Amino acid sequence: MSTSSSEAGYTREQLRLFRRLVRPFYLRMGHVQAPTEFDPRAVRRYSRRLVRAGSKVTAKQVGLMLRGGGWREMTMGAWFALAVPADQVRAVVLEAWGVVVPDAAGPLATASVLVVGPDAIPAMRSFVARPGARDDLGTADYVSAAIVHLGGSPPSAPNPLMVASFEDSLSIAAELRSDFLARRRTRRIWTMGS
Repeated sequence: MSTSSSEAGYTREQLRLFRRLVRPFYLRMGHVQAPTEFDPRAVRRYSRRLVRAGSKVTAKQVGLMLRGGGWREMTMGAWFALAVPADQVRAVVLEAWGVVVPDAAGPLATASVLVVGPDAIPAMRSFVARPGARDDLGTADYVSAAIVHLGGSPPSAPNPLMVASFEDSLSIAAELRSDFLARRRTRRIWTMGS
């Protein structure tokens, strides 16, 4: 089996996880946190497949993705954190702010609002204040919009375009979380009955 250079250095378990939960989804899900010139509804086209995959995701797998270091893994770790009961992933989502790369900060901010809540504000403020958090995609503004949504004060006021993008993404994330958890409940009931 040959591996690409982007897969070098991964354990077998991480490679399986990457191939099953990251590679099929990261490009599409990365656009959900992008500025509104990208279609934030794109995730709905892929949600059935994403929800099916999320119904089997464990807290350990979410942790592996969030600690993976690459933006692809962190992006999907953030989204799949919505598929697991919040109490099982809250700590790892919060810890991810210490190592998050700007390309994954948008999905992490969105997930943090739903999974961690206001306790994520200090970590998000720290990210926004970091050198390199400001990029051409408006990541710092997007994270600042999440801070404002949670009732906090970001280091600088977010661009209104990023506020709209964040609100769109949060709406999608809330729907996904509901779908993930409903699928998980249905799956659990079905497996208990067999």
